[in-house]
Parts: sequence; structure tokens; C-alpha cells
Amino acid sequence: MSFFRFFFIFLIPARVIFSQNSVYRDTIPVFESNARLSMPWAGGINFSSFTQIDLNLDGKKDIVAFDKICSSGGRLRTFLNTGSIGEAKYVHDYNHQNQFPEVKEWALFFDYNNDGRSDIFTYTTGGIKVYKNNTVGQNLTFNLVKPLLMTDYNPTGSPSISNVYCNAVALPGIADLDNDGDLDILSYSVFGVKIEFHRNMSQELYGHSDSLVFDMVDDCWGDIKESNCQVDLNQCPFMKLYQDILEDSSNKPLHSGSCIMCFDRNGDGDSELILGDISCSDVFFVENEGDLNNAHIGDTTKLYPNYPNKGSTTTIKLNSFPCTFNLDVDNDGFKDLIASPNAIGGSENYQSVWLYKNASITPTVNFVFHKKNFLQEDMIELGEGAYPVLFDADSDGKKDLIVGNLGYYTVNTNKSKLAFYKNIGTSSSPSFSLITRDYQSLSAYNIYSMAPTFGDLDNDGDKDLIIGDNNGQLHYFENTAPIGTAAQFSNHVSNYKTIDVGNFAYPQLVDVNKNGTLDFLIGSLNGKIAYYSNTGSATNPAFVLQTANFGGVDVRQTSIGSLTGFSTPFMFSESGVTKLLVGSEIGNMYLYNNIDGNLTGTFNRVDTTLFLINEGPRCAPFYEDITNDGKRDLFLGNYGGGLAFFNSTNVNQVSVDELFNEENVIVFPNPSSDKITISIKDNTLSEMTIKCYDLIGNQVFETTTFNKLNQIDVSHFSSGIYFIQIQSKESKQLKLVTKKLVVQ
Repeated sequence: MSFFRFFFIFLIPARVIFSQNSVYRDTIPVFESNARLSMPWAGGINFSSFTQIDLNLDGKKDIVAFDKICSSGGRLRTFLNTGSIGEAKYVHDYNHQNQFPEVKEWALFFDYNNDGRSDIFTYTTGGIKVYKNNTVGQNLTFNLVKPLLMTDYNPTGSPSISNVYCNAVALPGIADLDNDGDLDILSYSVFGVKIEFHRNMSQELYGHSDSLVFDMVDDCWGDIKESNCQVDLNQCPFMKLYQDILEDSSNKPLHSGSCIMCFDRNGDGDSELILGDISCSDVFFVENEGDLNNAHIGDTTKLYPNYPNKGSTTTIKLNSFPCTFNLDVDNDGFKDLIASPNAIGGSENYQSVWLYKNASITPTVNFVFHKKNFLQEDMIELGEGAYPVLFDADSDGKKDLIVGNLGYYTVNTNKSKLAFYKNIGTSSSPSFSLITRDYQSLSAYNIYSMAPTFGDLDNDGDKDLIIGDNNGQLHYFENTAPIGTAAQFSNHVSNYKTIDVGNFAYPQLVDVNKNGTLDFLIGSLNGKIAYYSNTGSATNPAFVLQTANFGGVDVRQTSIGSLTGFSTPFMFSESGVTKLLVGSEIGNMYLYNNIDGNLTGTFNRVDTTLFLINEGPRCAPFYEDITNDGKRDLFLGNYGGGLAFFNSTNVNQVSVDELFNEENVIVFPNPSSDKITISIKDNTLSEMTIKCYDLIGNQVFETTTFNKLNQIDVSHFSSGIYFIQIQSKESKQLKLVTKKLVVQ
């Protein structure tokens, strides 16, 4: 394999090198119901777990959400706590968001060694792994300390060491259950429906909490079992200790997935639980009437938080797999409760973060329902999926924002709609206001998964609407409004021109062959791009499939056998050169060139991780100038139902479109542990400054050179990610290129 295949073309985000000066994100104000959203471009939330960590060392606990979001394994989202005492106020924090190690399926933050820094407990095959927080200052640093937590399943006899079991869809209970200063774990057994108590023996063995050494001391914690959406009491001997668990398991099914939240409801020192199950819509509260050493559940209810009295607050009930999380969101010193679905799809999405505030000022909690859209209310939140386009909907000369989606959850299904955000700003300083979530009531056509594109298909001077759907087909709506007035879409045609790309059509109307008529590029579930050329006329289009694999584009993860890619194309021209930007299921953006004069050939894949931007799976890019400065801006939708926005200019006044053209700088080998070579093929550059930064912006190297071939020794660099920045001033115009470097 050529070294060149290791290259990453990268727009350096302000969050990485200039982490305190980020100005090119979140720069367009957005209003909903006459109120300005505090974090409109945060990207949406669907199905999340929530824990806390002080990210910026200001003494307040910030929120980390792990959104399961899609089959790609989920992603971490961070929100800085900007509220005062009694105030739940947060802003999206993309500065820290990408500084965590890669985690999948679930992640919870707890301080296991009592050093004041929250560590990461997350899923690994067979159970749980732990990353220790070694952060110094605001540079988040985590090291893997336990690749798989182990426990002694026979602590009173001959040791039987095996993994603490926890599957990919479960969430363990992590708390100091015996009140000795170290964190213990509750998890369901591999076979059956009982809860195992894995006691942390760090204090007993070493007198501190800095170790993760466990004994499984109770295979039926609380004397309960949970199955068939109910909790049964008195299932095991009362106040028993360890019993032999090596019983015949031939008739026991694998436990499919449950979540456990530990908390002390009444301040008596022992732990109660709230349980959720993947097959249920209720949570189950269980009251501990035992003690620290011998838990015994004496009561249970599905009506929580209405316990012990039959209160009137909203019961926790979500369509699929509700889980709960205990954290102080309003800075009053008392932990509140958040409930959210822990399963992908089939449940609440745009109102999926239920906040219950703790109204008590005593150790006995009193959770009172507050809202169903905590955090979501402050961002563009469109349920599942977001497919943005710019379109002057009201013919006022300013580009408005139309966003399709997979759907808002409503009564056991998703309802797809187009949202209309009107541009209430100016042509150079846009500002959006939500007019309707159901633009022109198009949801009445029951099109599932609405991906819009606009173009004048009948040559009458206004743009018509095409919507791709989940069946891989297109829907046509004619714009029948008089010229110069707000668009009005009617004369719906389903299965337009019998075009069918299989499943999930993501169309773009664009003049591919530059003959003056609009053609179709259509992405789909299979990760490829279909090209339909317009062989008709400007007033009477006819479309013929030229290829189902345009340019050889394929954004599937074929290396791991993935059969899906959810490709979303955006073709554009810069300085007369045609390029193709493609979103993907894994959230990466792919960039292709070598298109002009090569429509039947294979395109050159310039990059697979463009700008190193990944705002979540099934990303949908729209790359067009919204600020009227002659430079394109980037809107990016994702499966979380939200959007990210990247202005055309970053803190160094380097435009996004300039950074689409970086083929003239090559760094190899990459990754490297010895020496790297920087090859510069741009003959317009003369004197250049080469700088290297670490992940948090510390400069570790600088040199000035006229050479087009430069070698740098990186053997003394610590392992990690670095960014090489090449600057040159030619004709008083700054040129800058940034490359990612991995040092092993």
C-alpha cells in the first residue's frame, strides 16, 4: 500500500489548536417561538445516557451524554455547565468533545479512585473496561487501566476468576454500595434475570480505593428477579451471602439488556434501584429494606417517581427501554433525575430527555417532573435524521433553511416532515427563525424519510421540490406560485419517473454533465451514488440511469463487511473544478475529484475524513455560501436530528473552500514513530513556516524553509495525534494547509 493512502486532509478546527478562540462554529443565530436558542447547532440528541465530569475545572459538574444514535456504536456529547445555583443551564462544548478515547455502546463517568476526576466505565466485548482520568489542566487525558474488569466468582473458596458480565445494550449499576469508599458494581448475570453484586475489595485489601479488584459476593442482590416487565420479590434466601452459582444453565436465556441506577432514596445509607429493560416501556423502582451488607427489596412500583405516596407527577414511561440517571443538573447540591430511551429507534426522539428536579432539601428525594426536552430545547432538534438544504422559500432574496428528517416519534411510529427556518437576517448576516416543523403540511403525503432537493424542472423560473424516501424512490412537487412570491408546492407525483435506487434515496438536483439541464445524483442505503442524466429538455425532463455506481464512490465500511453506507452526495464547483462531497453512515465526509471529463470513470478519493469533522452518523452535508462572502459554508445534518454549522472562515481567516484543495502537500509515513517527510508540490510557495502542534494546541516544533522536501524527526514526540501546519505569504495573501499526523 502506498504511503499516500494514510493522508488526512483536514480543516483544523478551532477547538483543537485554538481552543479558546473558536469563532467559525455556531455563528448563525436561530430562534424558535421568539426565543433565541443557546446552542442551535449542537447536533441533536436521541437515545442517551447521562453522567457528569468537570471538564473546564471551574468547580461545576458538566454533563457528558452518550448517544447511542445509530448502529455505529454511539458517540459522546459534552455540555458545559453555565448555570448558577438552582439554574439548569448548559452550552454545547465541542472543544472537549473529541478529546475522549473511543468508546462504544455505552459510557458512564465515575471517579473510582477518589482523586476528584471522573473516570470512564465503558463497554468492551464480554463486559466493562475502564479508562483512568489523568487530565492536567484542560487537556483531557485518559489511559486504559482495565481492558476487562474481572471478579472472583468464588471468593470463599478456590478462586474462580472471570469477567464482570455486562452486554452491549445494558448499563451496570456503579456506586459505593457498602459505603467503604470504593465503587462496587451491580450487573445482571449472563444467564437469567438476577442481579449480581460485585464488591470492590480495594479498601479491604489495600486501604484505598485506587484499585479495581472485585469479588462476586451475592448472585441475587436484593432477593429479586426481573423479567417480563415486572420485578418479583423474595426470589432468593433473605439476607444471604454467596452461594454456588455454577448451576445448570442449559434452560436459561441470555439476559437481553437492562439498566441499573443506584441511589439512596431516603438517606438511610443503603441503595435503592431504578431498573429499565429493553423490552419494556416502564421503569421499576425497588425499595431496599435491608442494610449495607445484605440488600433486601421489600417493595416495588412501576409508578415512579410517585412513591411511596401516590403522587401526581408524570410517571416515567417511554416507548422503549427507558433508563434513568442521577445527577445534579441545577447546581443546588441535590441530585436530580433524567430519563431517556436506551434503544436505537422506536421511541421518543425529539422529546427524549425527561428531567425530574429534586424538590427536596432533605436526604429523602422528591423528584418532580420538569420537562421532556432537557438540552434538546436549546438546539435544532428534528427527531431522527436531518437533511438540510438552502432554498429561498419566500422569494425575498435570502436563503432559508429547509430540513427533512427520518421522523418525529409519534404513537409508535416516526412521522417525517420538512422543517422551515426562515432567514430573518440579512444577506450577509443570516439569522433563522423556525416557522413550522411541517412545511406546507407535506407530512400529509406520508412520505417516510424526507430528503429534499430543489431545482427548476419545468423551466418556468422557479424551483420545484423533489423528496427522496425510504423506498429509494422520488416524489415530485411542482412550484405553482407566481414568480416572485412564496413557493407553493402541489401536483404531487409519487415514484417520479420510476426512479428507484433501492432503499433510502438522498437526491441532489445538479447539472452533472454541464449541458444546461438538471440531472440527478442520488445516494442510498448501499453507500453508492446513482447518476441519472436528463435526456429530455429543460421544460420536459426525462431521466436515464447512466450508472448505479457513479465514480466508483462507495462509503461503506467494507473493511469490516458493512453492507450499508447511507451516502448523501453534494456536487459543487470551485474555480471551474467539479468536486463531490459525500456524507456517510459512520459520520465521515468523503471528498472526490477528477470528475470533469471522467463521468464514466472512477473518481479520485481525496479524503475519507474531511476536516476530521464527524458530527454523528448518517451525516448529510450541504455546502453553499450563506453569508454572501463568495465562500461556501457547511451545514451538516446527522441521525441525531440536529445540525452543525461551519462558517467559511476560521480564526486564521482561512476559508473552508481553500482547504478543499490540499493535494499538493503530502506527509509520510503516517502514522510514524521515527522520521516523517513533508513533500510540498505547490510551486507558488517560496518561504514557508512549518509548525507542529499537539492535540491541545501546544507548539512542539517550528522551522522556516524554502525547501519543498523536508524531513522532521518525531521519535522524541509522545504517542498521540499532532497537527502539522504549513504557512506561506505570497503576494500578501496568507496560505495555510494543515495535516493530521499520528505518532505511534
